Amino acid sequence: MDEGYENFVVRRISARAGVKPGNLQYYFPNKKELLQAVLTPELARYQDAYAEVNKSTVGKNEIIRAVIVFLLKEITLKSTCNIWYTVWALAPQDKQIAALMDDWYQKYMQELQTVILAANPTLGPRRAGHIASILTALMDGLTMQIGYGKVPHAIHEHLEDAVRKLFVELVQ
Repeated sequence: MDEGYENFVVRRISARAGVKPGNLQYYFPNKKELLQAVLTPELARYQDAYAEVNKSTVGKNEIIRAVIVFLLKEITLKSTCNIWYTVWALAPQDKQIAALMDDWYQKYMQELQTVILAANPTLGPRRAGHIASILTALMDGLTMQIGYGKVPHAIHEHLEDAVRKLFVELVQ
């Protein structure tokens, strides 16, 4: 997560962890299992954040704004961007990583769907799922535009406000 795709190499990871490559491969026989060990706590972190939003925020607009603030902050973090750049780079060449990514996204979007339904139960599961998918796609795209290490451009001025407004309207 700290060093990005080019350093996602068993020897480098084992050296940084202070273990022999064979020991690392004993517990993580392939990149998929190693990546799974990284992604599992990430999903738990998102679940915890969404649970906190549901617990501490009142009103649908406030819930959606809190989720958007959280996600917009997430895409500016080096660790978030590095892990997703790595997964996105590996998935087209590795069916196991692609399956892992798909599984992660499905679980993540179900969590997001739950938050959206908490904000507005009248939407129903299908519409809330669509909104979760659209929000996820938007955040993935914004990661490439305004994520960690990206140079802001004039076109991005007040973008966060536009994203919040758009999703508050969608959840209405």
